[in-house]
Amino acid sequence: MAEEPKKDDKKHKTCKSRRETAVQGTNDNSIVSKCSMAAIGYFDDVYLQEFVSKVTRRAPLIHRGYYIRAVTIDYILKSFLASHQGPKQIISLGAGFDSAYFRLKAVDSLENVSFYEVDFPEVVKRKCAIIKAKDVLGDLIPGLDQQNTDQNPLIEIHTPGYTLVGVDLTQLNTLEAVLTHCGVDTERPTLLLSECVLTYMTRRCSSAVLKWASETFVNAVFVLYEQIHPNDAFGLFMQRHFQVVGSPLRCITAFPTIQSQQERFLKLGWERTEALDMNQFYMALVTGQQRHLVEMMEPFDEYEEWHLMCGHYMVMCGYIGRSGKLLQDMSQKCIKHLNEPDPDLPYVCIEHLPVGYPLLRFGHSSTHLHGSRFFVTVGGFGEQGGKHRRLIDVVVTDLKTFNSRIHYPTVDPKTIEVNRMHHVICALKDNTVLLIGGRTSPIRLCRQLVRLNFIGLDINQSESSNIKDTSSSDHSEQQLKTGNSISSDSPSEQVEAGDTTEAGHTGNNDTNVSKSRTEQSSECFCDNLAENVSRQCGLNSEVRNPLVSKPTNFDNMSKSDEARQDFCELGKSVIEHRNPQGTETGKKENTGNSNRREKGKVQKGRYSKSKQTGNVEENSGQTVTKTDKNGKIVSEGVPLNVDISVITESGDVPCPRWRHSALVVDRGGQECVFLFGGRTETLLALNDGYFLDTATGRWTKVFPF
Repeated sequence: MAEEPKKDDKKHKTCKSRRETAVQGTNDNSIVSKCSMAAIGYFDDVYLQEFVSKVTRRAPLIHRGYYIRAVTIDYILKSFLASHQGPKQIISLGAGFDSAYFRLKAVDSLENVSFYEVDFPEVVKRKCAIIKAKDVLGDLIPGLDQQNTDQNPLIEIHTPGYTLVGVDLTQLNTLEAVLTHCGVDTERPTLLLSECVLTYMTRRCSSAVLKWASETFVNAVFVLYEQIHPNDAFGLFMQRHFQVVGSPLRCITAFPTIQSQQERFLKLGWERTEALDMNQFYMALVTGQQRHLVEMMEPFDEYEEWHLMCGHYMVMCGYIGRSGKLLQDMSQKCIKHLNEPDPDLPYVCIEHLPVGYPLLRFGHSSTHLHGSRFFVTVGGFGEQGGKHRRLIDVVVTDLKTFNSRIHYPTVDPKTIEVNRMHHVICALKDNTVLLIGGRTSPIRLCRQLVRLNFIGLDINQSESSNIKDTSSSDHSEQQLKTGNSISSDSPSEQVEAGDTTEAGHTGNNDTNVSKSRTEQSSECFCDNLAENVSRQCGLNSEVRNPLVSKPTNFDNMSKSDEARQDFCELGKSVIEHRNPQGTETGKKENTGNSNRREKGKVQKGRYSKSKQTGNVEENSGQTVTKTDKNGKIVSEGVPLNVDISVITESGDVPCPRWRHSALVVDRGGQECVFLFGGRTETLLALNDGYFLDTATGRWTKVFPF
């Protein structure tokens, strides 16, 4: 009788086998992403789809990452093939379901080339089954039906032009024996390719592969595509991602930079090296026309994350023997791009200013308030509450001192579109501000014309007279209740309202008011690294303000008002509160110029009516004094409040757009806004212009007629 398997056999299997299974899983994720990228039209490879059962669309950021990777590897392979006229060979280590052989064979680029692919036995068995089951793949391997691989279980396919073997790369003796058996000639020009393979191995094992290759082949180039810079914000997040999916980057910390990788190659016997990161490849390899086509593929606005990701991947080429440098042309183009700027371009002098946390953002819009020394910043993408997201705050900054006052409107972003990117804001003569255009996500353009009315801001007084000491300042009650910011990353995210009560807003501006409801925010988690980058690693750690990080003991802090007020480090910024009545205390209701635009208002934001205690002292007069827990004054003056409303538009209402321009003009004695240009989801450049009557909300199209 056969012995029953022990119950702990599965448990005994753990460490190495589970790790190998997780690493093999990266092949499945990679081929799905490559296939999605090719299906959109970024890269021409019809054979990728043969290795997936269903095409699943990935995010635009993932598409771009795999696009530049595919273009770069394709360039290197074709450069190697063109540089050697006689017999040559390509050995792809950890090939997975890569389709490079089939793509090159289909265009007759593999004449006198022997193509070898190596991976785990389980992976190559699956690949072999797919190839034999699909004629479109099998027809590109001459002699597939006549081959005999029964003599060696590690060889799945062996023909004169293509060989597929299953060997663990840590077993170098076995690998060399199998390759020799399959006809590898160590004196032929050889390209060894490793795309995100050695980084999953230990330092000793990965270095052993490089050393084996340098000692085995006489005339060879080793092409290494891997991650770098593991210790900055993106790198740390990247490591956490791969750790969570069970395939940690085990070698990245040992060789964290391009320079350390080059030194490693030279120590292991390679004679020459050259390397570039993927940003450099994109600038040097992709032409202007190709970039234009890429821009046309799909909506995309995560440019900072895109360049950040490219800066954390590199291609290293190590050479031995007579192999010529494959990246020499790319290196020269990069040097020319960096060191020889266009002489026709104007030059400007840039002075660094001590701007802190509130203005660390991009894709925002700012405008100067008339007759004052203040400018207003709204929207953009930046950091709030320790997370990177589209921002909803309104920042008023003193142009002389660069001290800032921040207001967090408690409006629902689904109801009033405040958290925008790539929009324009215009300040009118009465210092109300209009938000025009922009987008709340790559696929959702803003359709609302929003007005901001500042209450309690004295434009004739310098911000510096209000700020006595800003070394510590108070968070709004709203933010302190949650430990997060009240902004939205995406259309699906909502705003945390905390314990708020409705505040009746008095005055002539109450016409057609619909109180917006705020809901608890839900954080969106994505399994894929690139989809998380734009939310959590948009900024490099070197440019983060250390004063805005969340205290380690925040989660254990008391929920009392006094404890919440102690969490107040925000650099040189003061977060202002809405006073309980929604208007300036001790002053008359606002009946100024905003009355003349009352007709256009349809909806207003609702503000928190929470009682302030602890470090904030309320004053029933015209001013409010704020002190820290030691009794030190941090600010005094009328609190900054922002009245947010949506204007009813009429006439020739322009289509939603982003990256447009707008300015305030005088048209026959009437204050108007002139809007022109921009782009939409489908059109890269709009050629139209409109006038907006700021008193009535009516648009008039001026061109094209």
